[in-house]
Amino acid sequence: MRRFAFVLLLLAAAPAFAEDVKPVFPGPTKDGGFLLPNGWTLTPVGQHAVTTDLPLNIIPLKDNTHALVASSGFNSHDLMLVNIVGEPKIVAKMTNRQSWYGLATNADESKIWWSGGGQGSLHTFDWKDSKLVRSSPADADLPKLPPSEIEKLAEALGNAATFKSGLHFDAKTDILYSLDIHHQKDAKDKESPKEGRIHATNTKDNTTRVAVIGGRPYDVVVGPGGHQIFVSDWAGQRVLVLDPVTLKVEKKIGVGEHPNQMALDAKRGKLYVACASSNSVCVIDTHRGHLVETIYTSLFPKAPSGSTPDALALSPDGETLYVANADNNCIAVIDLDDAKMSHVKGFIPTGWYPTSVAVTPDGKNILVGVGKGLQSKANPRFTKEELEKVEKDEVKAIARKLMPYPYIGTTMSGALSVIPVPGDAKLKEYTAQVYRNCPYSDSQLTLAPHKDKTAIPTKVGDPSPIKYVVYIIKENRTYDQVFGDLAAGKTPKGNGDPSLCMFPRNVTPNHHKLAEEFVLLDNLYCNGQVSRDGHPWSTMAYHTDYTARDWHLTYSRRKGVDDDDEGSLQNAPSGHIWDACKRKGISYRSYGEAGKRVSDGQGGFKMEGRVPNLVGHFCPNYGIPKGTRTRDTDKAEVFLTEYDAFTKAKTMPQFIVMSLGEDHTDGTKTGSFTPQACVASNDLALGRIVEHISNGPLWKETAIFVIEDDAQYGPDHVDAHRTVGLVISPYTKRKHVDSTQYATVSLIRTMELILGLPPLSQYDAAARPMFNSFTATADATAYKHLPAEIDLTAKNDKMAYGADRSNKMDFSEYDKIDDFELNEILWHAIKGKDALEPPAVRRAIAFRVQNLKK
Repeated sequence: MRRFAFVLLLLAAAPAFAEDVKPVFPGPTKDGGFLLPNGWTLTPVGQHAVTTDLPLNIIPLKDNTHALVASSGFNSHDLMLVNIVGEPKIVAKMTNRQSWYGLATNADESKIWWSGGGQGSLHTFDWKDSKLVRSSPADADLPKLPPSEIEKLAEALGNAATFKSGLHFDAKTDILYSLDIHHQKDAKDKESPKEGRIHATNTKDNTTRVAVIGGRPYDVVVGPGGHQIFVSDWAGQRVLVLDPVTLKVEKKIGVGEHPNQMALDAKRGKLYVACASSNSVCVIDTHRGHLVETIYTSLFPKAPSGSTPDALALSPDGETLYVANADNNCIAVIDLDDAKMSHVKGFIPTGWYPTSVAVTPDGKNILVGVGKGLQSKANPRFTKEELEKVEKDEVKAIARKLMPYPYIGTTMSGALSVIPVPGDAKLKEYTAQVYRNCPYSDSQLTLAPHKDKTAIPTKVGDPSPIKYVVYIIKENRTYDQVFGDLAAGKTPKGNGDPSLCMFPRNVTPNHHKLAEEFVLLDNLYCNGQVSRDGHPWSTMAYHTDYTARDWHLTYSRRKGVDDDDEGSLQNAPSGHIWDACKRKGISYRSYGEAGKRVSDGQGGFKMEGRVPNLVGHFCPNYGIPKGTRTRDTDKAEVFLTEYDAFTKAKTMPQFIVMSLGEDHTDGTKTGSFTPQACVASNDLALGRIVEHISNGPLWKETAIFVIEDDAQYGPDHVDAHRTVGLVISPYTKRKHVDSTQYATVSLIRTMELILGLPPLSQYDAAARPMFNSFTATADATAYKHLPAEIDLTAKNDKMAYGADRSNKMDFSEYDKIDDFELNEILWHAIKGKDALEPPAVRRAIAFRVQNLKK
């Protein structure tokens, strides 16, 4: 009861929907905070030392004046010795090519082990006279190699059969336990099975025992008395209990979704397990071997996925547990004093996406590793001085050879925050601030107030005149790349930059006509930063802690963590939007999205759903033959044939999701269709689909939503996340420019309200629905598509700009290639070999503004 009473007392601080008076862009706020892209505000407390991104490990040392901090993000992977007295300062640092979660020291702190992640080994160091001394082999001197050799070596380093994870040193036995989050016997065979393993190494004689334990083991802890070993299975919703002698799994204890870090209270026999996608900490009685308590760390009692607890730490007296809520940007403070009923005592505001937390041995300070830094940043062109600095950094040097401005991953930083343990009065103040920073409240699970009546319901489950939703996901374009030219001419429209337009009206006549006849969205942003998280955001309104961490590795050309066959690590518990349809009894069908090739039993193949609830709900003929790409115009014909059959039989699915991604292009690959021909094919396909539906019997009850999964790497003068989007329906406003700030989750929230679906996560719940794009009165005028104005069959010749590099890329599926390099090729292929590349602009964008009740 105390947990819920605490939350209810703070509901007055919960935000409510407010009408946007004028566009508001994130940045510094009046009260000293910082408004982020997702509508959350940062007000980090304490003192901070800036680090590289994703500090996954913190070990406070016994002297109470230093801490070891290890980062494992997009940028350099650093092991840092930080002086935490006064203003925190990095006093020593070692850098490795690749690392991961897993850091341990021996009893006297003279030996340090650090997980090597995809490098497949452990990094080891000695700490002598306040200095870090490397005792394991150093990485190759990558920055001095030419870029082509760097890429070859980076690939070789990523081919290790093993991905190292959590570590634990047992001082009583001198045994170092280390995990392989997955091990593959044949690293060259991508299809060979992967298995989780544990190693037990006697550090005295250097002998090692190895056992297969399965799953995706993340963290390891030795239980009280050394009689048990506990391992969290990141993908398996379980904690494995192992015998320390045989290393065999003796028991499996069920816990929440995505269990990651653990903390042991040996005195009380309690094991605390952070469960990222369940917004909770599971408490295991180590003596009885079962779950005894679940403590929810979210700010509101009904909150769906979106708090993402990913790290935790106990106070030295065992009476307080500190939990990092990564996606809520705070630390939950849990009172454990009453053994019968733990409760959330309050929250502490942190920087962006905390990824680690620890408490100093004297219990006076909380140490927080901030994954994405203390604010978002822009990325203007490199200065001369910055270029010289960048060339010394291997990761940034790879990016630098392509573009003259920072890649989004290189703009990220991390931080170590040192926060004095707050008393009750200060914690109350901190808690109130955390609630003011939050754009979500439980009321938004059912209500989305709006002053004007439109076709979009303001309450989940209320009727809508729209009965059928078609959701089209395209690939990787910014607003200015397509609509920049709309700002030019006699009647300029929207906030565009014509100089950045790569696919203007003659290439995309239907996109332009649709935006002009219906609604032009010039303030729409992708939630995802790259395709790896763009598709989860586009279909789940969330990305898990796995996706949030792993894309930093793969996009920096390191080895990532392989998911299991069921996709357990990347799938959120609320599932995808089609899962919500199934729960509600709403019919649905996919055309290309989340699909895979399977045998048709006749020597060929067909397309089928890659995830369980799409099996049997997938168009078998809508796909990509191996080694070639079907044109989007061909895909449109497949869809429209089925559409007519459904219409005739009166069995039209209420929700359709479609991948229509030829606008990704094949670059300038010799013999492939030119970039302009690919984009024009995509444009013609969209035009034909809209025309056909608008002339059909279900048009008066249909809405079509179109967006790119992400807008990575493209030029845009407002923000590199700004993207191309369309809403098309008889109930859409005509000839209207809607400059309301929207995001990917705004489209999802709008579709959910139409279909009567509850939100999937805290993000779509808090998103502003697209009320301002709709009316309550239908205009059933049909759309007439425009024919292509360029040759759709035009192909690249061997002299095309970047043809040699495009020929080496794998275009068999979208996003198997380096989009950063592809975008550079596209820019010069279209604008000219000597065209000056535009600087990408990175700005935090909020999709709505909240009225916060103090």
